[in-house]
Amino acid sequence: MKKRLLVMILFVLAILQSHQVAQAATAEWKKLADLPEARIGASTGVVDGNIYIIGGGSYNKGYSDQTYMYDPSMNKWFEKSVMPTARGGAATVTIGNKIYVIAGGSEDRKFNSFEVYDAKKDEWTKLENVPFNSLKGAYNVQAGAIDNKIYVLGGGDEFYSYNVTTHEWVKEPQPSVIIKNATSVVSKGKFYAVSGNTKSIIYEYNPSNNKWTEKKDGFKGEYLSAVNYKENILVTAVAPKYQYLYDVNTEKKSYVNTPQSDMRIAHSSVIIDDTLYIIGGRIPNNNFTQLADRNYKSVISISLKDLELPNNTETPGDKDPEPTTPPKDDSTNPGDKDPEPTTPPKDDATNEDGDALLIITMVNGLQKEYDLSMKEVNAFLSWYKKRDAGEGPGFYEIDEHDNNKGPFESKKDYVVFKNILMFEVNKYKK
Repeated sequence: MKKRLLVMILFVLAILQSHQVAQAATAEWKKLADLPEARIGASTGVVDGNIYIIGGGSYNKGYSDQTYMYDPSMNKWFEKSVMPTARGGAATVTIGNKIYVIAGGSEDRKFNSFEVYDAKKDEWTKLENVPFNSLKGAYNVQAGAIDNKIYVLGGGDEFYSYNVTTHEWVKEPQPSVIIKNATSVVSKGKFYAVSGNTKSIIYEYNPSNNKWTEKKDGFKGEYLSAVNYKENILVTAVAPKYQYLYDVNTEKKSYVNTPQSDMRIAHSSVIIDDTLYIIGGRIPNNNFTQLADRNYKSVISISLKDLELPNNTETPGDKDPEPTTPPKDDSTNPGDKDPEPTTPPKDDATNEDGDALLIITMVNGLQKEYDLSMKEVNAFLSWYKKRDAGEGPGFYEIDEHDNNKGPFESKKDYVVFKNILMFEVNKYKK
């Protein structure tokens, strides 16, 4: 009897263990076939389940006019017809089997070119140029399709719609703000300009009333990539272990844990059948150039169903992480703690018992650790909150005490606010 019971217990444990392993295995990044050439700032579209990568900055060859198609069922890339205007950082919209490429730039030129690729025919056609009063250049034009219109925002100060039926451009009201190196998404019939400003504001355009609205709790940063998924704006590859979400219904930002992967900027993101694909881009650093890194052709995917997005995403409120221009490596290791906020936590001067490890990740990838008292941590948080509101000095002095002091009598770090990507506080008691 005891032997039978033991066998039954071992059997149940084996089932549970295999189930856990299977769950863990599904939520993994899959490495796919590399791009034929390294690419950043490429135009991207999906037609009939195939991914098209068009133009962008290459390595050594300047801006490309090449079109590549990726077939997920075969895990292979195929060469297609070249785009009439070689460029990168252009806005892109897909309607049916056609991919529209708008504006952008090259090494020394800015374009308002408007061209369309017919994926069925593998043909390019030139259309009437965007009627911008001034050329915007690479990464400074955003676009999205709503019904039979393509909406095009240039720099935040020019906004037009293009009717794909009548082929007419119409000037629309603009948000009248400065938006640089941003991205855009269409969700629930509304156009969103994401990032590209210093105030973490998402700008929403509603064609039903022809008005712009400011949505706070958004994203800072430049050269980001975003897609729409289940009425969430999904901002990709801005942290090594997180994907960021903005719920357009609740107007709240959150994040979801994902396995370790490269942080990227100027990459392409698309979703096909609940699978997220991240393509190309470059590892971030402080010296962004509009040409690709040598041999960085990486393409990865992950099942969003396995991550149960967006239902299992945490909504940490004041503890929501903020992607800015990401660091150049993936050394960030938040552990089990929530990343620190863009909207800083409330001061907690009454909670000064114990000590904490303050870990600050800078936009250049440098990560610093400080073993401090909670009183010192709260002082840092208070400074950060005030500085984020536009008050106080732009840097903060942190006393390292006896940590890594070496031969010196004292050692202090001066942390510059605009260089902080994220931070976390790991409290403990000695």
